[in-house]
Amino acid sequence: MLRVLNQALNHLEEWLIATLIAAATGLIFIAVVHRYGAGESIALSRWAAAHGMTWLASLSMAVFTFLSELDLSWAQELCIYMFIWMAKFGAAYGVRTGIHVGVDLLVNRLPEHSRKHVILFALLCGALFTGMIAAFGTSFVREMFHTGQQSNDLEAPMWFVYLAIPLGSGLMCFRFLQVSWFYYWTGELPHHDETHVEGVQADASPALHPQPAGAATKAAARKVSPLGVILIMAPVLIFAMCLAEKFGVVVLPHWMRAATVFALLIALMLTGIPVSIALGLTVMTFLFTLTTVPIEAVSMKLFTGIEGFEIMAIPFFILAGNFLTHGGVARRMINFATSLIGHWYGGLGLAGIVACAMFALVCGSSVATVAAIGAIVLPEMVRHGYPMRFGAGIITVAGSLGILMLPSIPKIVYAVSTNTSIGALFVAGLLPGIMLTTMLCIVTWWIARQRDYPRLAKASWGDTVRTFRESIWGLMLVVIIIGGIYSGLFTATEAAAMAAVYSFVIAVFVYKAIKIADVPRVLLRAANTSAMLLYIVTNAVLFSFVLSNENLPATLADWIAAQNLGWVGFLLVVNILLLLAGNFMEPNSIILIMAPILAPAAKKLGIDLVHFGIVMDVNMEVGLCHPPVGLNLYVASMIARMRITDLAVAVMPWLITMLGFLVIVTYWPDLTLWLPRVLGMHQ
Repeated sequence: MLRVLNQALNHLEEWLIATLIAAATGLIFIAVVHRYGAGESIALSRWAAAHGMTWLASLSMAVFTFLSELDLSWAQELCIYMFIWMAKFGAAYGVRTGIHVGVDLLVNRLPEHSRKHVILFALLCGALFTGMIAAFGTSFVREMFHTGQQSNDLEAPMWFVYLAIPLGSGLMCFRFLQVSWFYYWTGELPHHDETHVEGVQADASPALHPQPAGAATKAAARKVSPLGVILIMAPVLIFAMCLAEKFGVVVLPHWMRAATVFALLIALMLTGIPVSIALGLTVMTFLFTLTTVPIEAVSMKLFTGIEGFEIMAIPFFILAGNFLTHGGVARRMINFATSLIGHWYGGLGLAGIVACAMFALVCGSSVATVAAIGAIVLPEMVRHGYPMRFGAGIITVAGSLGILMLPSIPKIVYAVSTNTSIGALFVAGLLPGIMLTTMLCIVTWWIARQRDYPRLAKASWGDTVRTFRESIWGLMLVVIIIGGIYSGLFTATEAAAMAAVYSFVIAVFVYKAIKIADVPRVLLRAANTSAMLLYIVTNAVLFSFVLSNENLPATLADWIAAQNLGWVGFLLVVNILLLLAGNFMEPNSIILIMAPILAPAAKKLGIDLVHFGIVMDVNMEVGLCHPPVGLNLYVASMIARMRITDLAVAVMPWLITMLGFLVIVTYWPDLTLWLPRVLGMHQ
């Protein structure tokens, strides 16, 4: 009976989040069509009447009448609420599927016995935090019910809207306890492989995925590690110190209170707790013990943290990227790139880089770019006589263009964190992206020429035109995204929704690479990834709230200014800090934690925040291409069947090139700012 109920709950969870992301995407698309449809239909009616086409004039006038009488002013508000519900319930689904990201570098080095204790501690911390939020959310919903407050456009009762907090958090708490129980008895955790490539069989051999240290023998497995004890005790002791401050046992100076925030956050993250939970627990501890901020403010922030319409661009672009990755777009872009430069030295490698750049123009995800291009290019390179190390090194680094070119999930996260123009950030990455593409191509050509790697036969102009026609459907997304934003037709979020609908159409009906029956799977995967990111954003907003309440960003900005580093020295320190962080954390988490702290200091030193965003973005690119947590490495290793250590060596020529590119971008602001200024998108 319990198994049947659990399966029903699983299906309900999956159905709910997939339906919500599909409905929100469709509703925004309809709202945009409605906004412009009325004006265009009346213009068409007048034109048809002037040319004697009375039937068309009558039809257009009927469409105008229908659209002008249709009120969709509530659409944006409803979409925001649907995404909030999707984020809360999707976060619970993410616990069940293991998608929530954490820093498990030290945990994986523990002996089996100690590792199990630390992982259980992390899971129970997740259950504690989400259980607390469910309790606070219930109290908050009860208060909203008694006030009778309604939403502005829908006039929906706000208690029902806020019900997503206790229900989603309660379900998330249940999932943490469920995973903890299963792990305690079986030693198995849910594993969501974000680097999975459709159609590529994962290789679970020890060569590709070596066992963590200490699992070699049973004796070693039962050994209690001092590191494991430290990982558990460090956050416990910091929490105890905060309690001592609350009850007056000790008095902490202001600087130590600030240090406590970061110390607790780092201590929690090192236990492998998901970054989102570590952020939330840090905030809750600080608010309960070191401040007098009312807990109602926490409940409100959990809702308003992702209530902004701009944040909705994240799920839309993720959905578009999922359709593009599996929709046949990548293969056609590769064919077009090969027809242009396949006859040069290292032609297939060059085509892979150019195809990555073209795919990056419409995708916004580095992992998706490596997966889509690498799964096609790497087997072809081997078949034509290229060493796998050469091809894998190229695609691993070139795939990072996915977060530098036009649309980019990290750019949206940065824009939301620093209140910077999303459109300006999109455009600002175009010239740097072209420069990096050129630099990677030059290195590839030089290595291929030195080693006399094979060249393809030169394609005819007819082949080039044909492959361009085949790829034009995918490349049209560039016009939709940037043309729509630049012309003022769409906001960034609306452009993302239009891109998602367009990607669905070309993947299912034009290229026919995805069947209708497969669409729910794509929706579910996009909703799962989106919910994980939105949950991090929610708790990062809470974290930023604490920092602002303590005036830490302004204090840090003043301190940095007092060091007389200047903008040159400051950016050098920032690059070192971000490159170090890239060794342990994934890009979006780094941006959400670092950007609200570093951006005020950058602004105080006269550094343009759009330029600063691109500098952070390039640092994130570097982090994706080197161990231990570089996701691009894991994608490429799965496709190439290479050890991570071997691949880390293979990428070196291109990774060094990217580090040189980082220096150029950092100290040449006009490279990023010229185009947004010319287009009037930035002052």
